[in-house]
Order: sequence, then C-alpha cells, then structure tokens
Amino acid sequence: MWPDLVKKSREGGLDAIETYVFWDSHEPARREYDFSGNLDLIRFLKTIQDEGLYAVLRIGPYVCAEWNYGCVVVFFVFFI
Repeated sequence: MWPDLVKKSREGGLDAIETYVFWDSHEPARREYDFSGNLDLIRFLKTIQDEGLYAVLRIGPYVCAEWNYGCVVVFFVFFI
C-alpha cells in the first residue's frame, strides 16, 4: 500500500511526507515495543527515501485530538 501512495505523492508534485508516530501503537504495554508489520517505521521511511522525498515525523508522545488520550501511552497517563 505505502509504496504506491508515496510514488503517487511524488508524481503529484509533493516533496515531503508528514506523519505522526503513534507511540501507543509502538509501545502497547510498558517496555514492550512493536515495530513489525504496518508499524515498521524504518521500512516506511526507506520507502519515502527511495522516492526521493523528505520525511517529516511528528513524534509524540502527544498527537493532538486525532487519537485517544492524544496518543500518550495509557499506562503513562494513569501511573504518573
């Protein structure tokens, strides 16, 4: 899915892809990390690089209103 969309973005004249990094997806439980499958951030970034585009990462922990608790990891919210 991503290679096709990134390629179409470049062909459409974009020079950068901006994305959030939803940390609660990458750390579903305290100190348990998941960067596999659709969460493979490196593969995504390399796909963008292969098309000659820039990547703008919006790294959390806070992700505005688009995600429950602003993407702050739930265990963090309740244990501090």
